Amino acid sequence: MSGLRKKYNFEFLDCGSGNRLERVGESHFIRQAPKAVFSPGSPGLWNKADYIYDKHSTPRWRVKGSESLPDFQYRTLRMDLRLSENGQIGIYPEQKQNWDWLYDHLEKDNTRQRIFNGFAYTGASSLVCAAASPTSEVCHLDASKAAVNWARRNREKSGLSENSIRFIVDDISRFLEREIKRGKTYSGMILDPPAFGRAKNGKTWVLKRDLPDLMKLCRQVLDDAPRFFLLSCHDPEMTKDDLAHLCSEVLGIRQKEVETLDLVLESEAGNSLPNGIAARWYRAL
Repeated sequence: MSGLRKKYNFEFLDCGSGNRLERVGESHFIRQAPKAVFSPGSPGLWNKADYIYDKHSTPRWRVKGSESLPDFQYRTLRMDLRLSENGQIGIYPEQKQNWDWLYDHLEKDNTRQRIFNGFAYTGASSLVCAAASPTSEVCHLDASKAAVNWARRNREKSGLSENSIRFIVDDISRFLEREIKRGKTYSGMILDPPAFGRAKNGKTWVLKRDLPDLMKLCRQVLDDAPRFFLLSCHDPEMTKDDLAHLCSEVLGIRQKEVETLDLVLESEAGNSLPNGIAARWYRAL
């Protein structure tokens, strides 16, 4: 297992002046980090950048290195990187703490579970679950068809079987409502909702407004003896206590039984970057 843990080719290097500097493989990226309002911690590192994002330029990405992007690697998993117009590259590395938590629990558990991953984007958490627990059912849902197709590509690149993950393009609330009517239940759930989102039909998602109603659906779709629940978010209006309270209501447990954590991208040479919060719970066998 120690060898697998070392197969992680991402490093967060520094942040400041509204930007972040990170490395994937041998390639260095500068992207937006609105929370980094302070000065860079290690200015000398920034001249290494191969890919630089500037929302005010056309094109928005300036490429100084190879046009060929490296794969992102986590343990045995490999994922495509792409230069998106909004400054994303296809991964949320602040979730590594949760990937490790999921992988270690599921691998040790060795039981077949039914796992739902909502707001699943390009699928890192879905891949982690499928790799750590090959006998489990993993349902990956996102409202973006492009994101789900990207996740399919990541499953293929990671060498996971075609039936290891069920991919769904849908609105999460509508899907869960139908699952409840069908009597479908899940033993584990992963949710990483955005602070704000807008669907093609004009419907909006506002985290603080809509999350409580979504949690009510989650409670109905969880089975009678759920195994785990993971909720993370990046909305500064939400606190760790807020997330823990929502999780405790969904699970019917005391709030102090829910673990909370800050999602921080640590840097050894420069500034670290707080990048969200999470609440999680796992039922030990």
